[in-house]
Amino acid sequence: MLGALGALTIAAPLTGFAAADGEFASAEPAAAPEPEPPSVNAVDISSVEVLADGRLPANAPRSLLADPAASSRAALLQTSRATARQAPTCSPVEGASGTRAAVTEQVEHELISPMAAGTYRNTSGYGYRNHPFGGYGFHTGTDFAAPMGTPIYAAADGVVDYVGYGKEGRSSMLVVLRHELDGEVFYTWYVHMYPHGIFVSEGQQVSIGDVIAEVGNNGNSTGPHLHFEIHTDDQGTTTDPLPWLESHHAADVSDLC
Repeated sequence: MLGALGALTIAAPLTGFAAADGEFASAEPAAAPEPEPPSVNAVDISSVEVLADGRLPANAPRSLLADPAASSRAALLQTSRATARQAPTCSPVEGASGTRAAVTEQVEHELISPMAAGTYRNTSGYGYRNHPFGGYGFHTGTDFAAPMGTPIYAAADGVVDYVGYGKEGRSSMLVVLRHELDGEVFYTWYVHMYPHGIFVSEGQQVSIGDVIAEVGNNGNSTGPHLHFEIHTDDQGTTTDPLPWLESHHAADVSDLC
């Protein structure tokens, strides 16, 4: 009996003991499991601001920097925040009795500026200039400088004529809308967006004030902005956008409310 107890006393610490559920459990202290690196989804991506060139900042969490898709997700989230912040809102109209009016009288507008007032500043205008990347040439549009992700609006009802890489000397991504207003056919060109910042496709019908894209810094660009052009015919004839918009009584997108 004593011999058997002694054998158990020696064997148990060396080999282990039977657990209550019948499985074999080690008597040696288990090694602490190494902590798993946080998954990309566990990292608060909403706090990460994308740089002007679309990359994540160097101080972003390592798990995000290692994920090639993280910058796109962060940019889209940043865009949604910017859109929610900068998109115009319409206040409720109160009737004489203090109740909300059932019908709101609205002024019909057929043309607007491509960006909301207060969200941009006009920088390089239409005409000859010293090109920021060298040389001297003709600038075929006007630039609306604005933060990354600022909404870009369809200037009028129309159809998406082109979406893709820049053409005819325009760099980066390009959206072209075809419009007809009082029998006049014209085209609006929008340049420097990133592919993930374009929300329309060729052949799509758009309405005045639709958010068609967001401001980017793509291509030959020294900072986030929209390069905007007006083409007055099918041959690519351009005109100074700002006087043209003014002469056609273009409104602000907030006036559509």
